[in-house]
Amino acid sequence: MKAIIFSKALYSTWVYYSPDRILFDCGEGVSTILENKVFAIKHVFLSHGHADHISGLMGLINIRNNAMGDHEKELRVYYPAGSFFVSELISYFGRTNRNLQYELEWIPLKPGDRVTLLSGRHPRYIEAFATVHVRGEPSLGYNVCEVRRRLKPEYRDLSQEEIVALVRAGKKEEISETYVQYLFSYGGDSVPLNPTLVQGTEVLLHEATFVDDEDRKEYKHSTVWEAIDVAKKAGVQKELILFHLSSRYRWDLDKVEQKIAELQLPFRVRIIPPGEVVEIE
Repeated sequence: MKAIIFSKALYSTWVYYSPDRILFDCGEGVSTILENKVFAIKHVFLSHGHADHISGLMGLINIRNNAMGDHEKELRVYYPAGSFFVSELISYFGRTNRNLQYELEWIPLKPGDRVTLLSGRHPRYIEAFATVHVRGEPSLGYNVCEVRRRLKPEYRDLSQEEIVALVRAGKKEEISETYVQYLFSYGGDSVPLNPTLVQGTEVLLHEATFVDDEDRKEYKHSTVWEAIDVAKKAGVQKELILFHLSSRYRWDLDKVEQKIAELQLPFRVRIIPPGEVVEIE
């Protein structure tokens, strides 16, 4: 998994997931940091319409129109259906960007909607799921899904030679089944996610604005420990990435990481420091 992540609560959040040329959310500064990588972006998936998640769209759209790069690559922006803030932004862009050199499409999504990323032997798609942030503002999370094949349970104890023989006998479809693997799950700003919606994901990006529950005045964000609990219940396979931390904890991250290490979790936990650009290989 390759990604570039920036998140500073209240200021800006964005995640560039390079394997599928996706930008999750589009906070300010994204074009400044990514520079010509913005021309590689094919899809933008917005979790909700708050300014710190959409204010970078102006720069992104205009840079792709004016800077040195391929001006003919289309750009599709997906957003939660019914978002007033995004609808207003679409109207503004319609009035002020009449001379775009590429196709810009705005596409509303609802929970359960899918967007094809790649067809072929191992198709990949985005699946939107419902999240809860604040009243009156619809919000979505997104799973990057890959369709894979595996042996049916009753054939998994066979030797390699026996499996090869069955395949050569034309029984490949009979002995195998398709399944969907979540490669990457992004929750945006949210109270703790429903673990069943990201079940078995390889990598989970879960917001963790607060360390201590008493610091949370309103129930519209998550704590570090709530995010870890979601990851445990969801059976995260590889890594939990915590982002959107409040800047008040900038100097306490070593203590938080030590407490997490003491939990001896079956997956890695990575904290994105507030206001730092983090590249993940």
